[in-house]
Amino acid sequence: MRNRWYKLRMIPTALLSTLGAFALILLLARLKVPLAPAILSGALATGLLFRTPPVKLLGAFVDGAIHPMTIGLIVIVIALLTLSEMMKQAGLLEEIVSQVRALLRRPITAMAALPAIIGLLPMPGGALFSAPMVAATAGESNSSGGDLSAVNYWFRHVWEYWWPLYPGVILAVSLISEVNSQLGWWGFIARQLPLSVFMIGAGLVILRRLHPELHEASPAPPPGTRRRLLRSAAPIWGILLIWLAGTLAMYLVLGEPPKQVRSAPALRPGELAMAAMFRFGPLTLGLLASLVYTAISGRVPGKKVVGVLKNVKTYKLAALVLATMIFQYVLKFVGAPSDIGAEMENMHVPVELVVALLPFIAGMVTGLAVGFVGTSFPVILGLVATIHGAAAIGPYVVLAYAFGHMGQMISPLHLCQIMSNQYFKTGYRAVYRRIIPAAIITAILASAYFFLLRWTM
Repeated sequence: MRNRWYKLRMIPTALLSTLGAFALILLLARLKVPLAPAILSGALATGLLFRTPPVKLLGAFVDGAIHPMTIGLIVIVIALLTLSEMMKQAGLLEEIVSQVRALLRRPITAMAALPAIIGLLPMPGGALFSAPMVAATAGESNSSGGDLSAVNYWFRHVWEYWWPLYPGVILAVSLISEVNSQLGWWGFIARQLPLSVFMIGAGLVILRRLHPELHEASPAPPPGTRRRLLRSAAPIWGILLIWLAGTLAMYLVLGEPPKQVRSAPALRPGELAMAAMFRFGPLTLGLLASLVYTAISGRVPGKKVVGVLKNVKTYKLAALVLATMIFQYVLKFVGAPSDIGAEMENMHVPVELVVALLPFIAGMVTGLAVGFVGTSFPVILGLVATIHGAAAIGPYVVLAYAFGHMGQMISPLHLCQIMSNQYFKTGYRAVYRRIIPAAIITAILASAYFFLLRWTM
């Protein structure tokens, strides 16, 4: 009887319950249920599987929805997507693309750089905007639709590991800071930067397939091209300047922001609001200033401005962010991270496997960085903090984000892949044949980098 009870205790119920919630989200996504309701269903299933009373579960949903970090993140996402569309309406994105093409000279370099430049602004389906530029650069070469779509799709996402305008990055830093407040923005960016280098290097496997004539150099660009590019990109670098200046000013005037310390009492509502202001205030100010500048300098008509503000896609993504924040709040509320950590410790399952696999699955399920960060990071951060301590999470964040990103890159739900394939009239199979080898190389390099980071720490 005692042995039977011991075996029952060894069954990882918290892990299985969490994976069951992931499986439900995957199933609903495959059944074409919108991601936001699918993720909320996963949150509901999590609460029920962890035997949370309905009243308390409803309270967790409400608390997650009105949490200052949730509200701040939604404001940021709406502002980001509105700015992206406003720059498109003002013609600034087209100007940036044409100037980059002139500066880089070699078509193959421009074909990789143009999606990467567009990728500096996170737009849902943004690969559709860069696709005509890639096609124009390829010209009359014999490159197939699979080749062009793979180049456009792959290089569109090389900055998504660390670029501070991406909602997934913003969400990741927010979640990480709740576990280890010492890591911060710069610590995150410094560790994540090499992942972009790995992805760009692996992308050479895709580029080498292209026609030889695309490697030939064109004449030098006309004088003043760099200056015009700098002026066209003012909405982008202006955000970063305001963000840096605003953050510095807040630290000088208000001091250190409130931080949640493990095993300490929870922050009061006012402290939570102040912490959210530190994280999102300067960036929101920069986005709003850039939005006004773009509308005025680009002479965007009032009707188009109103149309941009009414864009339904923007609010659909905001709803997805809300759903993921509720999901991660429910995971924390039911104690999933600590329970899974205890189970993994009892079962002696390598924590590295869990940290890589959960974000990868979440990326495959959602096809979005916000999706894999919001659903898997609360689990893996709590797991690592429970087993190794909060100070050790840095290398594990790298591993988790690398595999989560690869999961979303090969996800058939990723909007950019769908749009790019439609434009170049190609299918998943042709594109997968080109990007999966690059994804494997990136994963190997990221894994080696993880072990190097962990060894040096």
